[in-house]
Amino acid sequence: MKDQPSQSLTSFKSRGAPGAEVRSKGLSQALYPFIGLVFVSGWAFAAVIPASSLTLSHAAILLMILAVAMLITWKRALNLVSRHEEGARGEEQVARLLESLPEGWRIYHGVPFTDKKMDHVVVSPDHVFAIETVHWLGQVRLTDQKLLHQEKAYPGYDLPTLQHRGEQVATELGIPFQVLTPLVCIVGGRLNQPAGEHDGVWIGELEELGMYLLQVKGNGLDNSERISVLEKLDVLLDQEDSL
Repeated sequence: MKDQPSQSLTSFKSRGAPGAEVRSKGLSQALYPFIGLVFVSGWAFAAVIPASSLTLSHAAILLMILAVAMLITWKRALNLVSRHEEGARGEEQVARLLESLPEGWRIYHGVPFTDKKMDHVVVSPDHVFAIETVHWLGQVRLTDQKLLHQEKAYPGYDLPTLQHRGEQVATELGIPFQVLTPLVCIVGGRLNQPAGEHDGVWIGELEELGMYLLQVKGNGLDNSERISVLEKLDVLLDQEDSL
């Protein structure tokens, strides 16, 4: 009976809220500048110009400066929220595709590991996939082991870092790295080369993800290891939900 999964591990196909973390982060980054601006404005009125010497012209100038600052902050906030909303929708698109995987597969969204929250972790009958989603419009290319979006490199999206991140996830799940594959799924953009594995990291577009997952042959994840992985993922999401 030791190798039989508990009811909690068999009663669902997916757990977690794809895109929730990205939306929350975007909202926080958009609100903090407004809060800071309010405090700075209050300090300016109180400290720079005492109420006893405040004239209408002084008040008008300060209000104009404040209005310009608010406008700039508002535009920046809209841009931040828009970018994060695109990222959240990208995760949701990947989640919808993952829901079409066969029965017996388990899908976890927004799993908090020590160094980074993984967008999706998929457990097949004999393999584990750690998926990072990027919503990058336009051309994406792999050059000198770095993923470039419109010729710009982003920290953490180079092959050594992606591979190391996958190794850390495998270590935390207590499995050998050969039974886990790290992936980068590009949503909205176009990779300049065919999808495939590069130094152990699969990189491809959303349309190619499902076929790849189904074609991967397991590399030794046995039933007891699989149950242990599911239990650890369950605990990680339970801890996240309790925060």
